[in-house]
Amino acid sequence: MDLVQRAHELYCESRMHDALEAAQAACDRAPKDAEAWRLLARVSRHVGLTAASDDALRRAAALSPDCRLPQRVRQERGHELVREARESLPGSAQENLGSIAVRVQPLPAADDIRAGLDPDALTTRKRQPQDVLVLYQVNHENQSGTELALRKLIGSSLRGA
Repeated sequence: MDLVQRAHELYCESRMHDALEAAQAACDRAPKDAEAWRLLARVSRHVGLTAASDDALRRAAALSPDCRLPQRVRQERGHELVREARESLPGSAQENLGSIAVRVQPLPAADDIRAGLDPDALTTRKRQPQDVLVLYQVNHENQSGTELALRKLIGSSLRGA
């Protein structure tokens, strides 16, 4: 089995430390594989190695024009962007959100991933006891190269709720 594929499987099972070892091995064996570096970056972020994650993302971006550096914002700014996006939604989308509580978390929790949530998910909806839409800030950032793109992606996530 390919090391990148194995690392991704471990990542999706929330076996983050095993995934980290496999992703590091994949990067060692294929140092010009941008996808291996991107995966290493995502896994590193989940285990709290933010500097290593950023380094791996820079490496992936240098190897492939399809890999862009994410737009990182502080937690407070992430909350502001969600509030601004919610307020700028058209009336029908605001009605759809209705009484849904919107929360921002950095990343999906290990228990949620083990229960089947994609570790790269942008959102999840929890309906009990209160209806809550959770937006994952780091995963939104990972898909956004600018703050404008981040703002648009957050708006799209809210509209899709």
